[in-house]
Amino acid sequence: MAICCMCGKRFNLAKTRQEYNDEFAGDPDYDEIYEDGNVCADCAIPDSHSNMAIGMAIDMVNGDEDYDDDFVQKCL
Repeated sequence: MAICCMCGKRFNLAKTRQEYNDEFAGDPDYDEIYEDGNVCADCAIPDSHSNMAIGMAIDMVNGDEDYDDDFVQKCL
């Protein structure tokens, strides 16, 4: 059992990899983002969703993504 560096709970790494990769259909891959395998699914999944939302917002500001007010209101 591994211990999550974010919340401190014990977790099964194989199960976490599966949950994470199921959530994102393998893109991004858990092992690419959390190379040390020290983040549980309960922390890794919302963390990745948050990072993706921030990236999308940056793309909107830079003009690389069409502005989506619903997305901005919901996610930021």
